[in-house]
Amino acid sequence: MLESNNGFKNYKLGSKYSSVYGIKNKDEDGADRVVISYTSEKIGEIPVQLIELFYLKDTLSKILVHISPENHSKLLEGCKNSFGQPTTDLSDNEMTRKAKNDNSNAGNSYRDKYLWKATKLSMEYIYIYPKVSGNAYTARELSLNYSLNNFNARLQKAKKGNLSGKDF
Repeated sequence: MLESNNGFKNYKLGSKYSSVYGIKNKDEDGADRVVISYTSEKIGEIPVQLIELFYLKDTLSKILVHISPENHSKLLEGCKNSFGQPTTDLSDNEMTRKAKNDNSNAGNSYRDKYLWKATKLSMEYIYIYPKVSGNAYTARELSLNYSLNNFNARLQKAKKGNLSGKDF
């Protein structure tokens, strides 16, 4: 199912850039980024706050979908019901630290991170939340990140530039 979706809603990984989505700006990592801040998209009944599209050489290679953090459990349940159990659990939270006998208090927040990997793409569920629920200084974030499996390799290649020995 994840592979057949090939992205989020109408934004399909591997598709070419269209100015309809907005103006591209260079991201700090070298990709071209388009921010869609006014969206009426929903995941079921869960409203989407913001969508970021990342292009490498005008090809949509990564999609970040930001969701309001109070929907974290509903979104995770929906992901599991739609795509099955995650391929990988990359979480750093109270449960994973207990399992590793890690008693460190590094950082002010926990991270629930689950990965669903298909042949050509992957989707990550990322929920960052404070260790102490009453801590007003720690932000809560919830997002789904869709990317081509070779995104990092493509990004490194794009950073190197398009010059070859024949250009000299």
